[in-house]
Amino acid sequence: MLLQLSGCLFVITLVLSLTYSFLASPSIQLLAQPLSPQNYVAYEKHSNFIKEFKIPINERGLKGVTTDSDEDVWFYHATSNGSMIMKMSKEGNNFTKYRIPGNTTADTAIINLAGGQLLFDNTSNVIWFTDARTNSLGKLEIKSSKIELLSIPTNNSGIMGLAFSPDKKALWFTEIIGNKIGSLDIESKKITEYPTGDNSGPTLLTFDSKGILWITLSYANSILKVEPWLLFPGIKSSGMYTISLERPDFFSPFGIATVQVKGVEKMFVSDHGSSRLIVANIASDLKNYTSYWTSPSQALPMALPSQVVSDKAGNIFFVEHGGNKIVKISSDNGIMTEFDIPTGPLATSLFLTVSKDEKRIWFTEWASNKIAYLDNTLQVPLNMLVTKNESASTYTDITPITLKASESFSAKVALTLDKNMSSLSSLVLANDTELSVVGMTDSGLQGVGYTSKPQSVNLMDIPKRDIGIDFKVETEKAIAGNYTLMIRASLLEKDGLILSLLYPQLVKLDVPTKPPVMNKIQNFQEFSTKNVESSNSSALFRDLIRIGAIAVVIILVGYLIYHNIVRRIKFKKTKR
Repeated sequence: MLLQLSGCLFVITLVLSLTYSFLASPSIQLLAQPLSPQNYVAYEKHSNFIKEFKIPINERGLKGVTTDSDEDVWFYHATSNGSMIMKMSKEGNNFTKYRIPGNTTADTAIINLAGGQLLFDNTSNVIWFTDARTNSLGKLEIKSSKIELLSIPTNNSGIMGLAFSPDKKALWFTEIIGNKIGSLDIESKKITEYPTGDNSGPTLLTFDSKGILWITLSYANSILKVEPWLLFPGIKSSGMYTISLERPDFFSPFGIATVQVKGVEKMFVSDHGSSRLIVANIASDLKNYTSYWTSPSQALPMALPSQVVSDKAGNIFFVEHGGNKIVKISSDNGIMTEFDIPTGPLATSLFLTVSKDEKRIWFTEWASNKIAYLDNTLQVPLNMLVTKNESASTYTDITPITLKASESFSAKVALTLDKNMSSLSSLVLANDTELSVVGMTDSGLQGVGYTSKPQSVNLMDIPKRDIGIDFKVETEKAIAGNYTLMIRASLLEKDGLILSLLYPQLVKLDVPTKPPVMNKIQNFQEFSTKNVESSNSSALFRDLIRIGAIAVVIILVGYLIYHNIVRRIKFKKTKR
């Protein structure tokens, strides 16, 4: 316990010092490791799946992105001196700047934190955007190039996320500093605001198929479920329901999307303070969920998944601004594919969009001043199928498995390089394809060991190989609970970029409970009050590390760190 408390004090001191000084400081410390802006972009490689474009602006400030019906790309750029919308032709050879008028009414921290979301309205040929610098909701008429700003009633609101209502007659937005959500009636131009609670930090939002609005509350570590027809202006009404993960598990939600997957509507939420995406049936209200763990980050302790979007087929896409990857989750088989961003180690990508023809997944790179796209028409020529025993002759989806103390469990993974896709097999180097297991907790596998037989295979010579994986409980480290392990197959592109396929395997550890380390459990049963209090100290320590990691990566979250620290100190005093 003394070690945990001293660790908490260290992280609090570190984070507060970062928050106070990193707007003026040329370098930032990550857990005593120096990281300057120049270190963000140390290499520029070539990818067969991702293409990048350098924008003609020297200052960093890229945020949201969208495309129009002609597949031209629109994106947002802001600094304390000004903000603009830019258009790039889909070929990347022509840029047009649209400077946003109006005086700066917000301080630098709010400008860096909020704003920058874009939506294209094909019915009126308009780009809608949020502009925290002028505290406005903006409208750009593409044909006339006219920009109109609609002022937000709340000063310094930190207007952030943006979404159309299902009937497209209204725009809904979030105020990450104002702790409100709002709606704009497009015809009357009337803005109505609804408070979401003190220190809630509404960030991004989406509507589901039933017209319910879902909002991530970054400060409150929760999701807000909103029934718009029950709302009353100016008050937090009965139409709002806050949903959190059961303690000791918690998250820092940022991006959110809802899609139909095989007839079931699911919610996908990025944990922007860890290395996972949370997937749950909407009807469960996060009582049951799966953690899609990403690959270990090369530059930072956590991958920090950010905005989440989907295409019409139900495929999910998100970016890891700490892991420096763009990710796709297939609606067909649930396999997650990670693509290394060619510029690194920290291009710092937070925002993305699916083009109207769904052929390209566009995203912005804050640190490198680039925009880029993942080519969604290219199929990775590697298939991965898993079954839960080595003697099985057919391959099926894995059902949850139970691991008990001193017992082992075997699974079989079939890797196939599709050489019939001759034009695609040249996109990857499959002569050293590695199989591993990652995830389960923030720090990786906890209480589970594995042996891969063999650890790597050459699929260029033999395009189909079966690999056995033996799982075994490490009794001294194992903690009872339900987890997700990610079975991972990794190979390289020609320039050394890593491409990984990850399959989620649900695992239940049926071992004696060890309360002192409950903070590693994702879902848990009831424990004594004493044990829950112990886990809260560990949760606080982990949360502060998450906040520190986010702060180091990008300046735009400085204000967020301040609010989280103040809120947690108040909470701690209340507990006492």
